[in-house]
Amino acid sequence: VVVVVFISGARGDSGSDFSNNLFSDLAPILAIFGEQFAKQFMSQSMSWVENIIFAMAPLGILTAIVGAIRVGGPSWLKTVVGRAREPQGFAELELMSSTSHEVCELWNGEAIVRVMGSPLVQELFYVKELDDSDKAETSQYASQADANHDEERITLPPSDTLRPEMTSSKRTKDAPNISLNLNSKKRTWELYLAALFGVLIQLAVLVVAGLGSYYPHWKLIKGGLPVKGYAYPLTAVGTMVLVAGMFVCASIVEQTTDEDEWVISMPGKKLDAHILWQQRSRTVNDQFFDSYAVINRNYCHGILTSCQTTPNNPTALFEAATVFGTIISICGFAAQFIGLRGMHWSASIAQLIATFLMTVVRAIVRRGLAERPHAERVP
Repeated sequence: VVVVVFISGARGDSGSDFSNNLFSDLAPILAIFGEQFAKQFMSQSMSWVENIIFAMAPLGILTAIVGAIRVGGPSWLKTVVGRAREPQGFAELELMSSTSHEVCELWNGEAIVRVMGSPLVQELFYVKELDDSDKAETSQYASQADANHDEERITLPPSDTLRPEMTSSKRTKDAPNISLNLNSKKRTWELYLAALFGVLIQLAVLVVAGLGSYYPHWKLIKGGLPVKGYAYPLTAVGTMVLVAGMFVCASIVEQTTDEDEWVISMPGKKLDAHILWQQRSRTVNDQFFDSYAVINRNYCHGILTSCQTTPNNPTALFEAATVFGTIISICGFAAQFIGLRGMHWSASIAQLIATFLMTVVRAIVRRGLAERPHAERVP
C-alpha cells in the first residue's frame, strides 16, 4: 500500500510538472505554426501599418522568416532553408500580391485562384452616368450602348483617362490583379485602430507578466518557488526582439511589390465604374479554366495594380535586411521561449490569448478575401 501511495504521489507531482510545462510551452510553440494564415495576410499587405498588425502577438513565425528569405535573402541563406533552386515565380505565387508573365489570377468557378502561367484575360470598365459632354470627349473610344439603361459600356485606355494617384512603375503586359480589386477597399482608420490594438495588447501581456513577477501582492510561484530572476527579463526582451524581427520580415515581403492606384476619371471629376474581367477558356499549369465574365459587385473609382520591384536580383541592402530580420527573429523567439518556461503558466496563457485575439483582428482586416464576385459562364 505504501508503495502504491508513493507511486501515486510521484505520478501526481510529475503530472503537475507536465501540466505546468505544457502551459509554459504552448504559446510560443503554437506561434510557430499558422503557415497558410501568415502567407494569406502577408500577400495582401501594402503598408507599414499592416506589417505592425502582423508583428504583434505573431502567428506563423517560421513562415515569415522563410518567406523573407525566399523573396529577399542571399543565395547561401536560401540554401539553408532548402530554397536555393526555387524559381522566383513560386515565391511570388505564395507570398506577393503581384501578378506577372509567370503568375496570374483566374476564376475556377468557385473562387479566384493564383496559378503559374499566362492567361487570356481582358480587363474592361463599365462606367456609370456619363453626361453628354463626357460622351463627346470619349467618342474616340469603343463603346456600346446598353438598351436597358442610360449608360454606356466603355473600354477606357490607360492614357489620360486612367491617371495614377502615385508614382507608377512602367506598365507591362502582366496579368490583371483581380483579387486586389475584388476585395473591399481597406479603410485607413481601421488599419491604424488594429495596429494600435495590437501594440496595446502585446504591451499588456508584458505588464501583467511583470506584475506577476515583481509586484508584492501579485507575486506568483512556479513549482512551489518564486519565479526565477532571469525569467521576466528574457520574456520581455525576447518578445520585443521577436516583434521587431517579424516587422522586418513582413516589411521585406511587402517591399518586394509596388502597388499603384489608377483613378478612372474625366477632366474635373472621378467616375464610378464596375470592373469586368473577361476570361477565355484555357489550360494553365495543367489546370483547365472555363470562360467566365467576372464582375466586382460594388462600384469603384479606380483599380489597383501590383508588380514586383526586385524580380530576380535583390540589392545588397535588401539581403542584409533579410539576414538581420532572420537573426533577430530566431534570437527573440529563443529568448521568449526560455523566459516563458521560467515564468508562471499564466504568462504563457496571456501570450496565447493575445495571439488568438490578434488572429481574429487579422481575419477581420482581411475579411474582403471572403467576398465573392458576380461570375457568369460565357460561350
